[in-house]
Amino acid sequence: MIRSDPSRTTRTLLFGAGLAAILILTASCSSPSREYAVPAELCGVKIAPSVLDPVLPPGKNVGTSSTAVGENKRCRLHVDDESTLSASIEPWERNASAPDVARVALAVDPSDTPSKDRRFIYSKTGAVGRVNCPNTSSSNQFLWATVRVTHDEATVGEMRELIAAYADAVAASSECGEMLE
Repeated sequence: MIRSDPSRTTRTLLFGAGLAAILILTASCSSPSREYAVPAELCGVKIAPSVLDPVLPPGKNVGTSSTAVGENKRCRLHVDDESTLSASIEPWERNASAPDVARVALAVDPSDTPSKDRRFIYSKTGAVGRVNCPNTSSSNQFLWATVRVTHDEATVGEMRELIAAYADAVAASSECGEMLE
């Protein structure tokens, strides 16, 4: 007759219960997934998906909508029909500074982190940056780009990367010529 060791059976049952608990907790605590492709443009302005990817939330569907108010152009990126990122291009007087633009922008404040060259100001929810348009020495205006996220999943560093890439993408697009004519 073979007898089983009660302490071994107990250990096996406890191990199995512990493993099951870990699997259940892992499944319930895992992050939601992103089922959409990260866009390669914001309303016609080409931008690397690698700078958009870290600031976008999980979800199933993505889309964009654009509006123009006066001389300002705004692009909203929606995930599952909720606005998650807003980007704008705005003409400002030539002598405007990043703190001037941040003063009226949403989700960024003039006292937030400035770049060393003072071209950008950024926080974990918003950023502003001057667009260095080519061939605009005769213009009385500069273009400024702004970006804002409506969730808390972005970091200050990711927003810095996003505003720098977006401002450079605007400079490389047709927006400079169209908006500063």
